[in-house]
Amino acid sequence: MSYAQYGGSGRNPGVEARIVGNLQLEYTSFEDSVTPGTTERPLLMENMLRQKMVSIDVMEGYNPIISESVNQHSIYHLYEYESQTQFLDKIPRPLIGDTEFRTRFLCCRYVICSIDDWMTRRKPAELLAIRKNGDIYIGANKSLEEISSSTNEAAYGGLNFGTKVTHRATPFEPRKHHSVVKQWYLENRKTHRSMSIFISSVARAFDSRGEVVELKTVGSKVQGKIQNLPGPKARNWWLRALLSGATRIVYGLRMDDMIVNEILEAHIDEFTHGHFKFSATRLFTEVYKIFEKIDKKLSNEGDMCLISLQRYEVDITFANEDDLNKSPFW
Repeated sequence: MSYAQYGGSGRNPGVEARIVGNLQLEYTSFEDSVTPGTTERPLLMENMLRQKMVSIDVMEGYNPIISESVNQHSIYHLYEYESQTQFLDKIPRPLIGDTEFRTRFLCCRYVICSIDDWMTRRKPAELLAIRKNGDIYIGANKSLEEISSSTNEAAYGGLNFGTKVTHRATPFEPRKHHSVVKQWYLENRKTHRSMSIFISSVARAFDSRGEVVELKTVGSKVQGKIQNLPGPKARNWWLRALLSGATRIVYGLRMDDMIVNEILEAHIDEFTHGHFKFSATRLFTEVYKIFEKIDKKLSNEGDMCLISLQRYEVDITFANEDDLNKSPFW
């Protein structure tokens, strides 16, 4: 798989970002347990694609009492995975005086998406960072999300759609997540300093080549055309696919009765070279600046800080153990 580099030009060169490395970093998390490996991969059933006469009830088995909108994918699981596999030891830390940050940054995809929402829509966000073994783990406060019956239904429907178009070695469990970790390399083209960020993403499907496939559902009023998606939703699809390393987005067209009757596919390039022309340059520039500030703040092992993103302000303050309880899933 190849990815274009996201850079700028002129007086504001921005940050160039790309996926690097060929390590196979995958794990399955369930509540407090983490199992490294690929055995729990959900495999896409390719024969279901581009079918117009399917009938998938994505709300089958739905219980409105159970919250599905906040998943339990967190930096705790990423930390446990690294502790078990010590994959960072296979990646030499930059030498003192090198242009790359000695600190490696590790976070879940939700963190980057939260920064994007703050940047594009000025949606408030709160992050927590902690320095462990010389590196920095960063999580996001999911408790800030507004949970309604519609968001809960949408979350369940998306999960259930995934079970209908994939098969796996073990029975589906909604609190179980299979994740991939991608190493992103960011270079500030003005200062020529760089940093490595390891981003963990929940992967709902893999194709026969072992590549991540992003799964989505959408109302049938878009008529199966990507250009009919609302801008924020289209950016959401594109960014999540980008961060997980997926080039394919498989989506089900959902009728008003919550029955998916058609399954279609889009390529990630359709979000950058067609009706939508999304670019990650500005996002990665903001990520770089925020992470650089965090690195300066957390100079000692075990230090923690809270990062508050409010409108146009980034406020970073030291945190303590009590702050860990502000969110059940950082």
